[in-house]
Amino acid sequence: MKVLLVLLVFLLNGCYLANGSPSSVEFWVKNGKKISINEVRPCQEKSFLSLGKRFEFLKSQFYKNGEYHPDQNSIYYKEYSEYRREASRRNAQCFYGLGYRFKAPLYWCLAQDGDNTRICTENIKYRN
Repeated sequence: MKVLLVLLVFLLNGCYLANGSPSSVEFWVKNGKKISINEVRPCQEKSFLSLGKRFEFLKSQFYKNGEYHPDQNSIYYKEYSEYRREASRRNAQCFYGLGYRFKAPLYWCLAQDGDNTRICTENIKYRN
C-alpha cells in the first residue's frame, strides 16, 4: 500500500512537471466555487495601484506589447520580483476579505515546478 501511495505521488508530480501546475488563483474557494476573474481583477488592480509608480516603471521593463518577457539578467529583475510577491500578498488579503479561502491540495503545494511551496506557506493563514 505504501509503495502504491509513493508511486501515485510521483505520478502526480510528474504530470505537473510536464504540464505545469495550475495558478494559485485556482484554489481560492467560497461555498465550493472558485474565485471568478471578475473578482480577481479588482483585487489585482487595487494591489498594483497601491504599489505606486516605481512598480509601474518596473512592470514596463518586463512587458512588451502586452506580453511578459522576463530578463533575469536585468538590473530590475530582483526588485520587480519583490514587488510582484508583495502584490501577491495583497491579492490574497483581498480575496480573503471577499470571503474566499485558500484550499490548495497538498500535492499542489509540494509540486517542484514553481513557487508553490512558498505560496502555500504564505497563504496558510487564509485556509479557514
